[in-house]
Amino acid sequence: MADFNIDVPATLKELSDYYAKKQPLMVDQITEEAPILAEIKFEAASHGLWNAYEEVTDIQGAEMVEMDSPLPVVGMASELKKQDLSIWGGKIEVGEDKARMFGGKEKYFARKMPKILRQSGMSTERKIIYDNWRRYVIDNKNKGFLKDAGATGNSNYTILAVREVPGETIGLYSPEGFQQGAMFDLSGINGGNLYEFTDSKKRNILGYGLRLKAYFGYQIANHKTVAAIVNIDQDHMPTPAMLDDILTNIRATSASTKLYMHARVLGMLGQYKADKLQVAVAAKDMDRTFTHWNGIKIVTSYNFDDGVEKRVNV
Repeated sequence: MADFNIDVPATLKELSDYYAKKQPLMVDQITEEAPILAEIKFEAASHGLWNAYEEVTDIQGAEMVEMDSPLPVVGMASELKKQDLSIWGGKIEVGEDKARMFGGKEKYFARKMPKILRQSGMSTERKIIYDNWRRYVIDNKNKGFLKDAGATGNSNYTILAVREVPGETIGLYSPEGFQQGAMFDLSGINGGNLYEFTDSKKRNILGYGLRLKAYFGYQIANHKTVAAIVNIDQDHMPTPAMLDDILTNIRATSASTKLYMHARVLGMLGQYKADKLQVAVAAKDMDRTFTHWNGIKIVTSYNFDDGVEKRVNV
């Protein structure tokens, strides 16, 4: 990947192609069931394990003035902020006897790793959905950025609209985390030697352990980049006007913005296409699916809660 530009935000796949040549399959396993995580772009943190950034509060730009008139003052008011990266990791342990049955600890860990990486991707994606994007919109309650579809129970869904902006609303990573040439830094616990640990049955046994660790994060430094429609259920769907409105409010563009939702919500939205369909008598297939809303890509994920979100007071 000779044309990789470290100063330009990149997807996990692009970062893996550049940094993780020793373990190229890791990223595919991480994003296998995390389609949103595969779409998000990341940029290098300014200080390894934390990122310094400016949250703009006011901008005065250049203006057109008459010939020989005084030029206006241009500038930007901002607040300097800091975003710490999170430790993305965990450990896997195996008893001495079980490791021997699988042909050694290396073969055991290698066999379990794809499932562990897949679950890691799913858990991380869910954290970004609920602890970053959705929480940010709900906590800020900015007018026009949080819409209520009207469901009154606690069996709800959410639609999120996110516009990625470098330096503002973007994923973060530490290049130091790729020093082993892999997405995760892998290290044997106790130097890869036997040690005592408590297993799932609360027994103290001898065995081996492997630690996984990487450093990633997410920051939102512009409230005009994230919006949400909450309190959605089968009987309370967002109107087309609501979807149009949140996209307009975050200044959506096809190049930088995506709509995120559970696959079941996309199925519900299919009614808007079905209302426009004309099906001939001889037709054998009625396609109600769609992938974009007014040019904005729709990405579905099963890592959204499936109809169990509590009602949000908007």
